[in-house]
Amino acid sequence: MLNQFCKYNNWANSLLLDTLISHSSSLPESCIQLFSHIVNAQTIWHSRINSTPNSISVWQLHDLETCKELLEESTKELTQIEQQQSIYTQVIKYTTSTGIHFETSVQDILLHVFNHGTYHRAQIAKEMKLHNLTPVNTDYIMFVRLQS
Repeated sequence: MLNQFCKYNNWANSLLLDTLISHSSSLPESCIQLFSHIVNAQTIWHSRINSTPNSISVWQLHDLETCKELLEESTKELTQIEQQQSIYTQVIKYTTSTGIHFETSVQDILLHVFNHGTYHRAQIAKEMKLHNLTPVNTDYIMFVRLQS
């Protein structure tokens, strides 16, 4: 199931980014802030899993071109991690941006990342509607239908 959620997450983020770029001249900053947050979180989590340094903060704002670059890199990294089922039970020790220490399995981290994206994509859709823009449908069922 994580493989399916990973594919869905990648599809939805890519589709949303294309939509944000096509509306860039009239896009509210709140949409860019939320999408930046999605890619920041993905970057932070794959860095934690891979024990690599990270210089991005969770709410750091980026332009859409930087978001695209970060999305491409984090998508590649998370997909590689997801494909290593043997590490799903591995426990990652990390410190949050607020300085709290936690230990979480790779499997739970991946599920969190994919669910986190869904949550914030919905917020972006709402923001787009509030600003008279037509949001793209990134519902999971749309992804499934397109796979058939």
